[in-house]
Amino acid sequence: MKLPYAKSPCSQCPFRKDTLKGWLGRERMTEITQSYSFVCHKKTDLQCAGHMLLNQQNNTFVEMAARFRVELELRGRELLFDNVSDCIDHHADRN
Repeated sequence: MKLPYAKSPCSQCPFRKDTLKGWLGRERMTEITQSYSFVCHKKTDLQCAGHMLLNQQNNTFVEMAARFRVELELRGRELLFDNVSDCIDHHADRN
C-alpha cells in the first residue's frame, strides 16, 4: 500500500531548525503543532514529513500507517527541532 506522504522535510519545512526565526509566530506554530496532521505546504498532495517526524504518534497519519502495518520511510529527523516547544519558541522569537 502506497500512502501519500513526503519522505523527508522539504527545504522550507517550518519544523526545520534552519527556518527563519519568527516566521510563523507563536500562535500559528502552536496551532500547526497541535493539529492531528499537516499537509506539506510545497507538495500539497502529501503529508508533511516534518510534522510526522516531530509529532510521531500524535500525528494521525503516522498512527494510521501503524494500524495498517505500513512502515513509513521517513528521514531527516536531525534537521528538525528536538521537540515541539523548541519549534514554537523559534517561531515566536522575531529577534
